[in-house]
Amino acid sequence: MAIPKKEDSNQKFRDALLHRWTDGRSPIEQRISIFSHIRDIPYAIVPEWLDSDDIIRMMITENRGWCGPKHQLLFWMFERLGIRIRPVYIPFRWQDQPVRYPDSFRTYFSVLPPTNHLFCEVDLGGGWQVLDATWDPPLRHAGFPVNEPWNGISGTIPAVTRVTQGEVSGSVQPSRDRPMKRIGFVSHLNRWLSEVRTDSNNQESE
Repeated sequence: MAIPKKEDSNQKFRDALLHRWTDGRSPIEQRISIFSHIRDIPYAIVPEWLDSDDIIRMMITENRGWCGPKHQLLFWMFERLGIRIRPVYIPFRWQDQPVRYPDSFRTYFSVLPPTNHLFCEVDLGGGWQVLDATWDPPLRHAGFPVNEPWNGISGTIPAVTRVTQGEVSGSVQPSRDRPMKRIGFVSHLNRWLSEVRTDSNNQESE
């Protein structure tokens, strides 16, 4: 008996997920369902997944993920629906975002270099438009620009503010412990985002 290949298993997993999110819906409702399900996955950066054979499965199974796997899945699903879509990368800095960070984050910002944000551009009949499913709705309470609701037709706003090359120059202090600072920032960020969601849920239940 042939042993199923890992790629076949991953393909079946994605196909089943697409079917669950789109079956019985109109074309516009299918787009909205896919986008909403992906957007609502709690944002978290999980560096240890980078060596995984299928980050998408990990993200869905554990119900957490960042812009990379979120938009990889969005790209794959929209392509399966026959919609023209393309990935887009832009540089950004965490410290430049209009978010109400805790004061404790300041220790990281002086050494954090720019990083890349992945989102998609999609053609829904009126030309290329931004489609960004990065932030889950509870994060709105900390100032994150959440794209909710989405109507399935219009574009959305990017999740982050782009940084230009000129703005980057000389803005980050050299530091031998920069890699450790980045690890510390990711861990701190994930914990804080969980706290934001808890506070958001408590406010809504009052």
